[in-house]
Amino acid sequence: MTTLSPAGVEGTLSPPLLPSFSMLLEVRDLHTYFHTRPGVVKAVEGISFFLSPGEILGLVGESGCGKTVTALSLLRLLPDPPGVEVKGKVLLEGRDLLRLSPEQVRQIRGKEISMIFQEPSSSLNPVFTVGNQLSEVIRVHDGLSQREARSKSLEMLNLVRLSEGERIMREYPHRLSGGMCQRVMIAMALSCDPRILIADEPTTALDVTIQAQILDLLQRLQQELKMSILLITHDLGVIAQVAQRVAVIYAGRIVEEATAKDLLESPLHPYTQGLLRSIPPMRGAGTKPSHLPAIPGAVPNLLNLPKGCKFYPRCPRGQAICGEEPSLDQVGSSRVRCFFPG
Repeated sequence: MTTLSPAGVEGTLSPPLLPSFSMLLEVRDLHTYFHTRPGVVKAVEGISFFLSPGEILGLVGESGCGKTVTALSLLRLLPDPPGVEVKGKVLLEGRDLLRLSPEQVRQIRGKEISMIFQEPSSSLNPVFTVGNQLSEVIRVHDGLSQREARSKSLEMLNLVRLSEGERIMREYPHRLSGGMCQRVMIAMALSCDPRILIADEPTTALDVTIQAQILDLLQRLQQELKMSILLITHDLGVIAQVAQRVAVIYAGRIVEEATAKDLLESPLHPYTQGLLRSIPPMRGAGTKPSHLPAIPGAVPNLLNLPKGCKFYPRCPRGQAICGEEPSLDQVGSSRVRCFFPG
C-alpha cells in the first residue's frame, strides 16, 4: 500500500503513530481555495492525515484555521466552482472521493461517512418533524418502507438514550432542547451504520453537563458500533477525554500530529504549547486568579499569508530560517512542522 512520508509526500513509509494499522480513510495533500474578489483564500493548504478503523482522531485549532472546511471538503459539501477549488486525494479504502460522480458521493454520504454539524438546532429542518427527518434518511439509503423506517427511527432514538421516542418523533426541532437536538442529529448520522462519523464541534453551544453526556454517548457508540470518528474541536479538554491521536491545524496546515497523550504531556510546536498554556487551571475556592498567558498577535489573513512558517510572526522561538517553509517531519513518535521543536 502506498502511504505518506512524514513530509506528506507519497512514499513507502508507514504512518509512524500506530504500531500496526490499516487505513480506512487517507487524505493526501488536500488543498481548498476560495476564489473571491479580493483574491484567493487558501483555507486548506496541503493537509495530509489518515484514520484507522475504530480510531478517534482529533482535529484541533482555533476558529478560522480550516478544520470545518477540511471536513466539508472530504464530503464535497462545498459549493461547486468557480467559487471553490479542491485538490488532492481523499481515499476511502482506495476510492478517491474527489474523483467520484456526484451521485456516487451522495450514496457514500450518510451511508459510509456521516457528519454531525455545528449548531444542532439549526442543522435540523424547522418545518418537518423529527420523525419525518429521521425516516427520510433511512428510506433514502436503506430502501426501507415507511413503517420499517419509522421502527428503525425509534430504535435509533433509544440508542442515543432519548426516552419517549414516540413523542419526540412527533415534535418539531424548536420544541427540543439543544442537548436533545444534538442526540437527534447523532441518531440521524448513525441510522445507516456508517463506518466513519465526522463530528464538527459536537459540544458547541451546550452547557457543561450536557457536553459531558454527549461525549460519553459518542465514546459508548463508537465502541459499540466499532466505527471511526474524526472529531473537530477547539477544546483540548474534549481531545484529552476521547481522542487517541491529534492533529493540530494552524492557517490551513497541520503543524503537529501525535498521540493525545504525547501531545498533552510533551507538545513540540510552539503553537501547540501556546494553546495548552492558555487553558485556565483548576483553582480551589478563594484562590486569586492568576494571569492567563495568551499567544501574541493574531491569526494571519488567509488572503495574504506570511512567507515561510505561518506561525513565525507570533512565535517566541522564531529565527531567520523560519522565513522558509518547514516540512512536517518526524520527531520521536510525533510529527511537527517546525525548525526548532520541543
